[in-house]
Amino acid sequence: MKKVIYIIISILFFSCDEVDIQKNTSMGLIINEFLASNDNCCSDSFGDYDDWVELYNDTQDPIDIGGMYFSDTPNDDNPYRIPDTDPSITTIPSKGYLIIWCDDDQEQGPLHVSKKLSKGGESIILLSQDKISIVDSYTFGEQSTDISMGRDPDNVNNWIFFQNPSPGSKN
Repeated sequence: MKKVIYIIISILFFSCDEVDIQKNTSMGLIINEFLASNDNCCSDSFGDYDDWVELYNDTQDPIDIGGMYFSDTPNDDNPYRIPDTDPSITTIPSKGYLIIWCDDDQEQGPLHVSKKLSKGGESIILLSQDKISIVDSYTFGEQSTDISMGRDPDNVNNWIFFQNPSPGSKN
């Protein structure tokens, strides 16, 4: 009888640990939402309606993307290096969002990258500072103007369209 109780308690103990681990698993730094054809949805601080990519930091610590690389092409020989000159701008707080403007206007600041997104579809790739490891990526098909695409809040593994884009906030 004692052996049966021990087995039941062991099963319950390990089952609870498994559930807790799953609940505490972080997605890390992810691409959360993007808009590949921005005519009048969301403007940057210069009043320009540029394409954008929203990153989300699902960790307990801030993450500085300065020094990481951004590309729209798999196996890109020349991905764009995000400047590491101003961590106050390139650091994403824990559970926070950051917008990268895909406008080829680097003179507007470190979050304005040389890669533009294609309405016809392509890839979004964030590489680590080693220029090799993929932090996150997503390949998308044809997009509609002023309709963003992002992770489904009810299932982050699914991507859906948003009639009301939400750059810088929860989908």
